[in-house]
Amino acid sequence: MRLFDLTEKIQLDSDSRRQYDIARLVLHVIFFLTMLFVMYRILFPIVPLDFDMNSPTAIRNNISSPRIELTNDFPAKKMIQTNDTLLFNANPIGKFSETTISLTLEKGSSDIQDTPVKIRKSYQSFFYPTGKQVGFKDSTLLFTSNGNYYMISNGALRKFADTNIILAMGYPKSAFLEVTVDDLKLNKPGPDIIDANIYPDDTLFAIDDTYYQIKNQSLIPFVSATAFLTQFDSALAISKNTDFLSNYPESETYAGFADGTLASFADAVFILSAGKSYPIENEVTFAAMGFDWNNVIPVTSSELGAYKKQKQFTNNSPHPDGTIFLDQDSNKLFIIKDKQKLSIENKAVLGTYSKQKPIIANSKDAQKEYSCNLKKSFFDSSTYKCNIPLEKFASLIGNDFEVSTFFKGNVTMNHINATFSTPLAWDSFMNSLSIIKKRLNKNNL
Repeated sequence: MRLFDLTEKIQLDSDSRRQYDIARLVLHVIFFLTMLFVMYRILFPIVPLDFDMNSPTAIRNNISSPRIELTNDFPAKKMIQTNDTLLFNANPIGKFSETTISLTLEKGSSDIQDTPVKIRKSYQSFFYPTGKQVGFKDSTLLFTSNGNYYMISNGALRKFADTNIILAMGYPKSAFLEVTVDDLKLNKPGPDIIDANIYPDDTLFAIDDTYYQIKNQSLIPFVSATAFLTQFDSALAISKNTDFLSNYPESETYAGFADGTLASFADAVFILSAGKSYPIENEVTFAAMGFDWNNVIPVTSSELGAYKKQKQFTNNSPHPDGTIFLDQDSNKLFIIKDKQKLSIENKAVLGTYSKQKPIIANSKDAQKEYSCNLKKSFFDSSTYKCNIPLEKFASLIGNDFEVSTFFKGNVTMNHINATFSTPLAWDSFMNSLSIIKKRLNKNNL
């Protein structure tokens, strides 16, 4: 006996049976078409990126940093003045064949029909303006062939008055790096070191198992020996006994890892920079940002706890201070600092900064621009669009597209959209299958 079988005795007349069969067929067709649509979106993705100029702090905004080129600031009252250039960054993950740029204006704005939109590709922080050449790092000890000895303190080159002071202070002579007189010009000159009883700022000490750095006549402990060694060689530290601690107050803050250090704890990877830790969103973001797994250093909870945790580091985030890039085109290195990339052109200087493998970039490719001209939308007279093919960007390094538009009249912007699409083509199909296979293999490990 079948319990609760409510359909056993139901009999449909011919018209009802026909309607039932048609409804079932329609349901199957809808299900089949839905599955096709889902598979199409998986295999040939379309990524729309947006920015609402009326709500610039909204979480839903996923276009980065709309700004006026001249001031590098968000447009006041959403207005771009005559002869100003609007910049923004779009960071889709994946391979795409085309992007559609769409700008929606407020009524009364100037007509921007046929205004060119330019786009180029690299990393967001590699688009930063190039600043001055960087000098030797603080705490570095130097000497020249003419017998002069120096230390870098607070960015300045300070000369030891004589070698007796070096010996009295306890600096190991083996820690001094030989450089040329011209190399010394990379740092501004500072006062001579004349008193063996007053250690200059940035002097390093090793006391028992802890490293310290002196700042403003206070001792700042490093959070760990591992952190110290990401910045300095152990030979730079003057060995002292614990009695030395009574000579200086000990800071309540800690010195940490070199800015830009990649650190792992539990199942997460972080970027450590300027006292802040940025958890990297996932492996896809890690790879898209050009990071190298060989650079990742395991850290403890106490080491990580010395940093103030920030929101997730995503593909929209610029590389933080301390990140080092190697420019393939010029073979020069750059370090990111205060939204500039400072060149490291001296091999001796490089040795005082570079502890990790740099991220590869290419300045020549970063200057390649492609453009399209905006056309008024057929459906909305306040919206202007144009399409840019992306095939020529496929071989270029970086995850960031910087978009720029020069306006000949005053415009007030309401909305920005950049939609990235993938073609219905065999190469795209095989590439998507390859990505899915890799992800499945990782999940099965």
